[in-house]
Formats: sequence, C-alpha cells, structure tokens
Amino acid sequence: MLFAKQKQSQDLLEGFEIDAPYVTEVRRLLQNLSRHHGSQKVERQVYMVTSAARDEGKSTTCALMAIVAARVFRRRTLLIDGDLRRPTVHSLMGVARGPGLREILLESVSIRDATRPTALPLLSVIARGDSAVPASEVYSDEVFANLLADSRARYDLVFVDAAPVVPVIEPILMAEHVDGILVIAMAGKTPITAVRRSMQILEPVMSKIVGVVLNNAMNGLPYYYDYRYYGYKERRPTPLGKAGAPPGQDQDAPRAARDFEGDR
Repeated sequence: MLFAKQKQSQDLLEGFEIDAPYVTEVRRLLQNLSRHHGSQKVERQVYMVTSAARDEGKSTTCALMAIVAARVFRRRTLLIDGDLRRPTVHSLMGVARGPGLREILLESVSIRDATRPTALPLLSVIARGDSAVPASEVYSDEVFANLLADSRARYDLVFVDAAPVVPVIEPILMAEHVDGILVIAMAGKTPITAVRRSMQILEPVMSKIVGVVLNNAMNGLPYYYDYRYYGYKERRPTPLGKAGAPPGQDQDAPRAARDFEGDR
C-alpha cells in the first residue's frame, strides 16, 4: 500500500485534519485491515508496527492509525510506545513520557496508572516511561503478554509502536503476543537489503504480517492526488474537544465506522 508520509509534528492531535490526504490513506489502511481480519477465523485486535531501521515513519504511522481508529471508526483504542530505547509516542500525542511501559514491565506501576487519556475520549496512550534501567534489562515477556491480555479486555484495538526489528531484539519478542504485524518502509531510502533482513528476522511470525506500508510516496503521485484538486477548501486545523468530533467532520465517518464494525 502507498502511504504519503505526514510531516511529523510535536502533537498529531492538535494538527489533525479529517480531509488531509494522509488521513485518507490511514482510513484506507484500517479498512483494508478490517476486511483482512474479517476473512480470518481469529479476529485481529492487537497490531504491532515496526520497520527495518529508524527514521522510516513508523511511529507517525502507528499514532495516526490509533487516532483514526478512535476518531473516525469510533473504536476504543490504546496506543503503546513499545520502543524502549527511542520513545516518540509521548511527543506525537502530547502526553507525559512517564510512568509508562518501562515501569509496567518492571512492575513498579499498575497498567491503569500508566495509561493516559487524550483529547479523544476513545483513545488512550501508554508512553515509554522514564525508568533509567537499561532497555536490555527492562523487557519481560510474561509481563508484556499480561499487558496485552488486559488491553484486549478493555479496548477494541491496540497498536504497539515497536522499535525497528533489525537492530534490537524486543520487536521479535513482542511479535509473539500480537495478532498482526505491519512493516514500514521509506520510499527512496530503505535499502532492499534491510527489508530482506527484517523479513528474515520476522520469518518465525511471518503468518502474522498483514502488510508493508510504503511511506513518503507523495512525491511519486500525480498532482490530482491532493484533496485540494477536488475542491476541498484549505482550512486551519480544528482542535479536538472533549467530544472528539469537532464541527466540519465529513459525513462519511459514521458509514465508515459501521463498515469497520461490520467486519468484527
């Protein structure tokens, strides 16, 4: 799937525009995932997003998927920063970095105390955390499995922003406990050798890979891809209020939500 990389901001919620091209791509991605798991015997509820290397847009993609799932598809959604070394989710979502996943894994804080609300009522976040314990000593497979078991009972969808799969070990360990895996690649940047190596590492859980998202594809698309070509007016970002559905939301959202839920 082609995905146009969104310019990373410090708070995706603050600058979220329902009609932006990158939001359209995320909606298509989620709809495709719903159709995919609708054809499976076991429903996919927990998704891990990873990449071959850093700076390929995986964190932004993962965060946008969580935002759209909650905002457009009306799903109770949890976003987890699973990158124990280079946290990003807290800045993308405008929440404190800790306590978070590190403290949960070390069993120094409860899951609920580490879970933070956002401007969207249906979206919660678990950031990476502040513990100074080295990342290689933090991860506990049993505790992470328990975290996801708890999350399955409380949320409709869970997205885990994992570290790149090639340089560190945690993603392949986390992959054992998720239902689906999305691999992010950067158009014009990710070496094919790195992609192949990531596939080799993920080979034991290959059946869980639901797709590869190609980031930064905008420059390769024709001018009429931009929503402004079709007469959509450029407008200032609308801050998200407590209701989570500011005025001006397109009328397709309820229908899209029903379509998504119909595949559950």
